[in-house]
Amino acid sequence: MSKKIFFINGFGGGREDSLELRDSLEEKGYEFTYLDLPGQFGAKDVTIDDFEELLAYFEGYFPDEEIILMGHSIGAEIAAYLSTRLTQIERVIMLDGGILTNEDVGKTLAESMEETKEVLSQIGGDELSEEGLLELMKLNDAMKLTIIRPDYKTPTLLLLSDSEEELPIKMQRLEERQNSYVDYKVIQKASHNLYADQPDLTVTLIAEWLANARI
Repeated sequence: MSKKIFFINGFGGGREDSLELRDSLEEKGYEFTYLDLPGQFGAKDVTIDDFEELLAYFEGYFPDEEIILMGHSIGAEIAAYLSTRLTQIERVIMLDGGILTNEDVGKTLAESMEETKEVLSQIGGDELSEEGLLELMKLNDAMKLTIIRPDYKTPTLLLLSDSEEELPIKMQRLEERQNSYVDYKVIQKASHNLYADQPDLTVTLIAEWLANARI
């Protein structure tokens, strides 16, 4: 029986952005299911106000059997958090997320939310909900850095872009607050959207890790 991978994209990331990732993983024998973030695209009308609602929203998509949960950006942080609450999540794959805070880049949560409002106003359209996404940002701030908590015990792969500005902060945090359940690799010549910049390498690293990851 093939392993099931569920994918949570980041802010503004749509289903079409993950098609190459999906096709490559399905070629390797994995079942791939895309999940919209609450507040955007197919879940535009969903607003999550607390952690129990967040759990209920995502658990509604998951089968009772073990799954692999993958996320990009804020989706990565959510994936790590969900794995601490939902027993069917066997492994987590984080694509350049869950290791930085607002403070790391010199911003408060309020400042980040204001920037997000500006971006959403520029994008326009009817596929993104400002209210839904801002509420998600608040929850994300409350769950930040899940993977470096002492009680985090989900086998996890963290793939990082080689951004010169942010990579030193990420590496310092990983080295200072090591978690033996977390493996990480840096993908060269990749922006925050690393699975779009380096799709083949991203999938290769994921497949190799899944074949050898600790259970």
